[in-house]
Amino acid sequence: MNRRPHPRRHRVTAAHGSRPGWRRWFPALVGLALLLLAPALTHAQTANPDSVSLSWTAPGDDSLTGSATRYDLRYATSPITTDNWSTATIVTSVPAPLPAGSSQTTTVHGLTYGTAYYFAIRSVDDAGNWSGLSNVVMWDWQLDLSPPTVPAGLHAGRSGKTIDLTWSPDPDADLLGYSVYRATTSGGPFTKVSGAVFPGTSWSDLNVPTNVKAVWYAVTATDVSGNESARSTALQVTLKGSAALALGPVYPNPSSGAGEVSIPLDVPDSMTDATLVIVDATGRRVRTLQLHGLVAGPVNATWDGRSENGRVTPPGVYRAMVLSVSGRTSVRLVRL
Repeated sequence: MNRRPHPRRHRVTAAHGSRPGWRRWFPALVGLALLLLAPALTHAQTANPDSVSLSWTAPGDDSLTGSATRYDLRYATSPITTDNWSTATIVTSVPAPLPAGSSQTTTVHGLTYGTAYYFAIRSVDDAGNWSGLSNVVMWDWQLDLSPPTVPAGLHAGRSGKTIDLTWSPDPDADLLGYSVYRATTSGGPFTKVSGAVFPGTSWSDLNVPTNVKAVWYAVTATDVSGNESARSTALQVTLKGSAALALGPVYPNPSSGAGEVSIPLDVPDSMTDATLVIVDATGRRVRTLQLHGLVAGPVNATWDGRSENGRVTPPGVYRAMVLSVSGRTSVRLVRL
């Protein structure tokens, strides 16, 4: 099955070269240090451990296929960026790239115990196209065994045959990214469907099962030390037998000032959550409101006429869109 994160979460870098356009983009490594081992578990001197083990997922030669040609792994005592990459110390004991998706590890020796180090890696293909930097990982000699906070605020919207998931950002500073799990029964089993750990707080399921009436999703968070949180509360998405959500006439319309705008909804039996999005005439998102605990029948959603920063929106034409598991529906608003 081919599932991928929402396009906005792709970690790819354009590279110059003579190859056709589809061969010039080359992904940065997905997750350096999915597991950081304590020095004692890798290589250590009797009284002065000096080593740390790093692991990552191999990229491909062309997108997600084949093997890269070579790695360039470096470390420094300050955060690594593209600007200071050339001054970082090169690690010479790096293995040759394996086929895309393979897990690879190496051990870096000769470090000073107690000094914080930052690591990053790049890869190059056979045409000399370099990837961008991987995520930068810090190692401060403290083994982290604590999993991140369990993700919260999981919601789903449906667009055709695709289910779009969103959730609240995890507050942990050492967060690496998220994983999405799916089940076809409420009690599981849950199977990871999102591939490698990815950043961002949204993901689209492009391969929703067609032979079931509902699916359940859950999300986990993973930190840079490889600790994975427990799964979030499972969210049910009904696939069959559910009517679509409908919008009634908005009032007042036109509206003025900071007065509320009422947006009547007709909620089907199977729906409990939806998202109300207000956009301006250019399609720019002005306000997002989460509609939780919906009950079947007529429901009145309201917008206070303000933007995300609390300011009264200027006169103009707007559109209220409601995103739910049944799809997307919208209505035109006018502000005077």
